[in-house]
Amino acid sequence: MFLLQGAIFMVLAGMVYQDFKYRGIYWWMFPVLFVLMATATVQVLGFTGTIAQAGKSGLFLALQFAVLTGYISIKQKKLTNLFDGFFGLGDLLFLLVLCFGFSFLNYVLFYLLSLMLIILFTAILGYQSTAHGKKIPLAGYQALLFMILMVLSRFTPAINLLADDHLINLLGYGN
Repeated sequence: MFLLQGAIFMVLAGMVYQDFKYRGIYWWMFPVLFVLMATATVQVLGFTGTIAQAGKSGLFLALQFAVLTGYISIKQKKLTNLFDGFFGLGDLLFLLVLCFGFSFLNYVLFYLLSLMLIILFTAILGYQSTAHGKKIPLAGYQALLFMILMVLSRFTPAINLLADDHLINLLGYGN
């Protein structure tokens, strides 16, 4: 399991580097990361548990994209493709792969908090990049945050990215 997590960490580090430097990630990194993360999750949750968790997270993501498409289409007064300047395909692929790295509540929490942190970070520092326009390396930032979470979960037993029990207890809904 340690070697598998190390391989995941290395692929994520490559994605961070590429997205920050080139605003793009090699396409083959997504299936590699998917296989590594799905394998690691299947070892912990089993096949059906992995599919159930990833399915719920994928439905959440689909709902988010449907709402975002509706909002932007209304704002633009025409049906708008999100991938025409609003969102990168690599960002979507990364979010889909992340469905296999988190339990459902952890995925939703990571998704929302990472977007808020990235917005805050870019607002405070101001994103100046003439070479790549005003593109924000969303997948790169999220990969970096996921790497930090991987390290924290390794050394903090209370952080379990594949179980919602601790979050439910924190919210006061546990038994």
